[in-house]
Amino acid sequence: MSADLGILPLYGTARRSPAAEARYLHPAALPHWRALLGCRWQEHHAKVAELGRDGRDAVRAAAEADGPDARQEALRRASALWHQAVAEWRALGEIEAALSRLAAGRFGWCQQCGAAIAFSRLADVPQARYCPGCDQ
Repeated sequence: MSADLGILPLYGTARRSPAAEARYLHPAALPHWRALLGCRWQEHHAKVAELGRDGRDAVRAAAEADGPDARQEALRRASALWHQAVAEWRALGEIEAALSRLAAGRFGWCQQCGAAIAFSRLADVPQARYCPGCDQ
C-alpha cells in the first residue's frame, strides 16, 4: 500500500521551508490517504460505541451491586471505560481534523513550522499534525 501513498518531488510551486522544498504528497495519492483515514475513523467510532455500551452496563452493575465493595469495583470499571471512551473521542477529532486538512490541501505539512511530515510518520500516524521535531 505504501507505493500508492507515494511522495513526489516538488516542481513549479512556492517553497514552504527547507525541509519541505524537496517533497509533497502527490494528488493522485490523496484518495488513498482519505480512505485510510476513513477506515481509522470507523475503527475508533466502533470502539467508542463499544465502550459506551460497556460503561452503561458497568453503571447498571454498580446500581444493582450487593455491598459497597462490589459497587466501588463496578464504579471503578465504569470510570475506566469512560476515560477510554474520551481518549477514543479525541482520536476521532484528530482524524476529522486530518480529513479537513486533506480537503484544504494542508495534509502532510507540519502545522507549526510548515515542513513536510515524513512519509514514514504519516504511514504510522496519518492524522499527525506536526513533524517529529515540532511534536516534541
